[in-house]
Amino acid sequence: MRKINKKILISILTSVIVMITIVATTFAWVGIFTYANTDNFSINLKISELDANYFLTISATGERGTFSDEADSTEIKKQILMNLKNWSREYVDSVDEDELDALYSRFCITTPSTCTLKSDGSMSDFYTINNKNSDYYETYHSSTSYIKFDIYLSVDTKEGIKTDAEGNVPDDIEINSNVFITELENTIVGTLCRQKLTNLNPYKEMPSVPSAYNALLSLPDITMFNINSANATRFALCLYNPIDIRSSYTGNELPTKTLIYHGGQQLPTIDGDVFDLGGILPEEYNTALRELLIIRPHYKDSIYTSYNANYYNDLNKAIERGQTDLDLVESNSRLWTKASNQDLYPYLGVHNGVQTKQKISVYFWFEGWDSDCIVGIDEKPVTLNLTLTAGVED
Repeated sequence: MRKINKKILISILTSVIVMITIVATTFAWVGIFTYANTDNFSINLKISELDANYFLTISATGERGTFSDEADSTEIKKQILMNLKNWSREYVDSVDEDELDALYSRFCITTPSTCTLKSDGSMSDFYTINNKNSDYYETYHSSTSYIKFDIYLSVDTKEGIKTDAEGNVPDDIEINSNVFITELENTIVGTLCRQKLTNLNPYKEMPSVPSAYNALLSLPDITMFNINSANATRFALCLYNPIDIRSSYTGNELPTKTLIYHGGQQLPTIDGDVFDLGGILPEEYNTALRELLIIRPHYKDSIYTSYNANYYNDLNKAIERGQTDLDLVESNSRLWTKASNQDLYPYLGVHNGVQTKQKISVYFWFEGWDSDCIVGIDEKPVTLNLTLTAGVED
């Protein structure tokens, strides 16, 4: 029986991720532009329940002495802006806090993006399509239209972990920690919104529809139906091997594990009167793609003969990755498994007089190939909430 103790509560993007479609001028990627309005952006990185034998601590920089029950929100904002705006560390460090907040309140995510996992387990570059307001001029390009920042976990005890002048911990302190996400089902919270199909329900015209897609047959032809803006989003966590808390990550390390979670379901479903149109599906059953191709029939048929092949190649890669995206269910809550008694390396905690820390890179984006990435989710907030815990097991 797992006893949940010592939470790190990470409330990210509270009422901030807002989708906007510029229908009259440009239809990008799977049909929409996105905009993140951060006027009310709040980041709550802290821990609670400090009365256990040990608990997780958090830092936004990983520097020794910065781990506590709350991460520095200013540092998180700087990291996000550096990614979105390609700003240098020197520049963001030179900006005072008031100016930083003003700049931060105006940042935007301009397009839905997509990515894959490399064979080494790391995230690929994000990319999107710039169609330059033309049916025929389509070019792939790299994208910074995603949120990314790093956090660092370590451990502490109620009495505090005392060290000598060199930073060594007494040998009698041994801590070997797991990391879990708790309340995983509430990690991505969206807004219900209304949508209707551009034409009559195309799935009803098919000779047959596989049972896995039967929910699509129930879509109304010309009346509005409900969808959830959260279902077009993804977040990823890249976990790195723990290192001595006195050391620094070089930036060249590969993650030991990368987990991608999706809002909604992979296959179309109906929950009451709310439709989940599914994840990254083949074009035939991908409602967002079908809607886009009605509005832009030449979207995939560039005058450049290689484009059509690129379109299907990238769609197939996205489908392959999407099949491994994780559901927001309890069975997928374990992020890090504590080292076995036989092999206490790598470990998150304290062992043989060494305290360690662990880097986690957090990504959040709107998945451009997702079947729910349609006009109906315009300007509808999506909230990402992460609650991490040591998850001490009895």
